[in-house]
Amino acid sequence: MSKSRPNIVLVMCDQMRWDAAGFAGSSVVQTPHLDRLAEGGVCFENAYCASPVCSPARASWLTGCYPHAHLQLRNYGPQRGKDWGCYLPEDRVTMGDVLKRAGYRCGMVGPWHLGDDHAPQHGFEDFWQTYRYLGDEYTDPLFDYFEREGVPNIYGDEKASTQYGNILAFTTFTDPRQQRTTWTVDRAIDFLRQQEDDPFFLFVSVKDPHPLIVVPPELLKYYPIDQMPLPDSLRDPLEGKPHFQNRTKFRMPNTVTDRQFREMIAYYYALITHIDAQVGRLIDVLEEQNMRDNTLVVFMSDHGELLGDHGCTEKCLMYEASVRVPCLLSWPRALPKGLRVTTLLAGVDLMPTLLDLAREVPPEKIDGRSVADAILNGRQPKPQPIFAEIASQEVIYWGSTEREQFAAHVMNLDGRWKYVRNRFDIDELYDLETDPGEMQNLAQLSEYQPRITTMRQQIAEMICHTGPGPYDWCL
Repeated sequence: MSKSRPNIVLVMCDQMRWDAAGFAGSSVVQTPHLDRLAEGGVCFENAYCASPVCSPARASWLTGCYPHAHLQLRNYGPQRGKDWGCYLPEDRVTMGDVLKRAGYRCGMVGPWHLGDDHAPQHGFEDFWQTYRYLGDEYTDPLFDYFEREGVPNIYGDEKASTQYGNILAFTTFTDPRQQRTTWTVDRAIDFLRQQEDDPFFLFVSVKDPHPLIVVPPELLKYYPIDQMPLPDSLRDPLEGKPHFQNRTKFRMPNTVTDRQFREMIAYYYALITHIDAQVGRLIDVLEEQNMRDNTLVVFMSDHGELLGDHGCTEKCLMYEASVRVPCLLSWPRALPKGLRVTTLLAGVDLMPTLLDLAREVPPEKIDGRSVADAILNGRQPKPQPIFAEIASQEVIYWGSTEREQFAAHVMNLDGRWKYVRNRFDIDELYDLETDPGEMQNLAQLSEYQPRITTMRQQIAEMICHTGPGPYDWCL
């Protein structure tokens, strides 16, 4: 293998909480392989997505740009085609584009979720093993695999799962071939076994632990239902909060009991343990192929999961559990072991950081910064504010096509202070040092208006860096 530049394996989960892992301090969730990855590399303890919803978040991780610049403002779906805001434009440059031009062999496995899931694009033409996430306009390799293997397709059967109210649906499988993360890692291993001399970049897109939650039944013994901790804010009345949070699609109904919620949590945690085991399989193959020493392995999630925080599941709100994500980097040949980075990592910083580690230059006009030099030398990067943006719930969940609804919320996180500017509702301000659970909204109090003015100005400066686009209402 090439010794001048690292191979890169980027494992990106969908909807994994930042704290749902042993390396993140959980005493409940068992993640031995990820824990070893953290011990042997760099753990970003405060990494945040650029948008708490799948497609915009993934576009930012891959392009180094906030949504107002890359213009993927809602989740892609085949029925939306090339509608404005619904796909990643062809002229936006991703890590795959840069590394492909630099001579890397680039592969993509799992859901692409940024437009035309069946068509190789953005540098990943060497190996494209994806399955669709939404729609049925074209054949689907994952569903076709289930049919060829003669196993029931759990993901295509709404009656195959348990769901309480509107919270995360879950079930178990009877055959390991029925699990989508296993299928994705199988394809990733196929790619790894094909490598020879060129450096490679493999994007392993893992749809789990996003529902439907399908777990190996044997893992449930590690998560007794009555021992699953409930979040302190599960019954948050949302007093003093924006009104739209009371009617968000995945606000838990009162009919759901504590025990039912604990059962759902047990399945969610068991699925993370399954993901951990699959990451372990990838690491094993890298070691078998004598590639581990010069391979930069990245493990992260596109965005978080509320899992009952503030009475909600899923994502799309700017609360910590929704915007904060796990993020690990391990490269035995170059990165220090056991480094814990406490400086905030923005959802636009990964792309320039990985390119810097690969000795490649990102496009000139991006929002992110590289922290490669700091972590290579075991230092904390310089603190700076970070941001997130998202469309309204009317767009994300209810199908609105009104342009102004595509740019509805922007978050500014600066040290202990989190400010959320809401276009169609009251704003939010939280002091994460004294109120880590984000229970008290300070935005309406007069003594905090100077701070809000400052943080609004920081938002205006940020969006002007790459052009305000649909967020010009913040100026």
